Amino acid sequence: MNGAQYIAEFLARVGSDRVFLLTGGACAFMIDAVAEHPKLHYTCFQHEQGAAMAADALWRVNRKVGVTLATSGPGATNLITGVATSHFDSIPSLHITGQVNQRESSAFHGAHVRQAGFQETRIVEMVRPVTKYAVMVSSPEELRKELAKAYSIATSGRMGPVLIDVPMDIQQVEVGDEILLPSRMPEPTEDPAKVLSDLKRTLAEAKRPVVLWGGGIGLAGVEREVADWLRQSGLPFVSSWAGLSYFDHDHPGFVGQIGVYGNRGSNFVLQNADAVLVLGSRLDNRQRTGNTKQFAVGATVHVVDVDKEELAKYRNDGYRISHLDFAELPNVLRGLDLQPLSQEWGSYVAEMKQRYYHKEVSTSAARLNSLSPYDVIRRVNEIIAEDAIVIGDTGAAVCWLYQAFKVKRHTLFNPGGNSPMGYALPAAIGAKIDRPDRQVISYNGDGGFHLNIQELQTVRHNNLDIAIIVMNNGSYGIIKQFQDSYMHGRYSASRDGLSFPDFGALAAAYGLRYARVERLDQIDPALFTGGPIVIDVMLSEHTLIEPKLEMGRPINDQFPYLSESEYASGNRFVDYPRPASLRTV
Repeated sequence: MNGAQYIAEFLARVGSDRVFLLTGGACAFMIDAVAEHPKLHYTCFQHEQGAAMAADALWRVNRKVGVTLATSGPGATNLITGVATSHFDSIPSLHITGQVNQRESSAFHGAHVRQAGFQETRIVEMVRPVTKYAVMVSSPEELRKELAKAYSIATSGRMGPVLIDVPMDIQQVEVGDEILLPSRMPEPTEDPAKVLSDLKRTLAEAKRPVVLWGGGIGLAGVEREVADWLRQSGLPFVSSWAGLSYFDHDHPGFVGQIGVYGNRGSNFVLQNADAVLVLGSRLDNRQRTGNTKQFAVGATVHVVDVDKEELAKYRNDGYRISHLDFAELPNVLRGLDLQPLSQEWGSYVAEMKQRYYHKEVSTSAARLNSLSPYDVIRRVNEIIAEDAIVIGDTGAAVCWLYQAFKVKRHTLFNPGGNSPMGYALPAAIGAKIDRPDRQVISYNGDGGFHLNIQELQTVRHNNLDIAIIVMNNGSYGIIKQFQDSYMHGRYSASRDGLSFPDFGALAAAYGLRYARVERLDQIDPALFTGGPIVIDVMLSEHTLIEPKLEMGRPINDQFPYLSESEYASGNRFVDYPRPASLRTV
């Protein structure tokens, strides 16, 4: 086998049979090898960014490492946003780029020129900060060794993307027929017995415990065991956005998602706890806010994570930490000897859930006599399949989605860490190609939808039965709301200075079905069957995210602001006094 054929056979052996690509001269030999391999399938994208986002989706929907192929220069650099998305969300993916022949490279000439070969670009140096591993191979032996090593790194420990840069001469040289396969590379962590002992100490005196379910639980594949343990223990739990996909939201212990755009009741519960057990969440500033001193101030916070560096950042917060491979998490949790919840805490948690969970309303839509995004999402939630794949984009639209959507057996995700506009459409393509048996919903704002709109041609070419929802408020709504709060309603570059096309005409240009939705009863099950469709949901440009945290307040004091009495009722155990300047009636 030559190098290109070796790469194709390696991908087939490890089960990465879906390859997303855009062609080019420096990767043409590898594409040809993939196309000729009987166990591999490739999909052409219109932009390499879309290919990388599709590859990112594969692990989220099928625990399969997605693969991209791209050419040198602009082909490789176009991958970077999608690669970064996988990096920040701990998603394993493999990116293979073509590079100029080594004899044409600047290194061969021994000169520090910007570029020698056509489209020569030092992509490895560019992606190192947003990959777990990146390397250019320079010999057949390196190709075999580095391909296996990179795949092992991507899928071990805290997972993430890797990139292999393959010069054209290595693609053509004889490599041999023996395939070097990857092996798991466990990272050293604490003894599970010590972690168990430390958790027992944290929970021993707790009267008001709560668990924070993070995305790491699902990424490790232990979600069922953890959900069962929570059911048996009776502990209440809240979730990060990244964790929401991995359990049935009718779980009796689930109170809601937390954070800046979180549920009021779950924010109250977390903020009034005396022990918070954080499992696989990095506690980013959309959860704790930028002022970490206002987070769970009455609680002992104990964070369990696979990433030692994530734990190191809590050295100034006084949190307890445990470094654990989450494959061991179920056994550790089962070893905890927990006391039943006190009646006082149990009643409070139940009251907060009853009062606030799944009760979000759009007061702005009611005032404007326009569609409520929360009603739209609940209607979609009712009529799509219980195991549908629902992929959110970013901005106000995804905040509404995560506030109102209830997971049964659905797969729900968005690109939370990097949060690029334009993710939901190519990710939906990757999901549908790999799981054609499942219903796939791409859920977008009008702004985000437009960023990778060229991938509608990929949908059309492959006749992918994807429902593409566009929450159309004619603006960048989340930025407008920020400008309302801090810039006196000056909508520079969020509404003023930009515009969006007629999405109906655009759908027609790509040969797709189109539906314009102005009333809730127009959201009909027939929209979600019968081939790809763009569903254009018309909202007022002044539709707000509700609730939403504003700067200077803890997460349990969101806009629209509760009265002083209701705020005090929520803060029954820990006082979070409002400064006089922030008090309401």
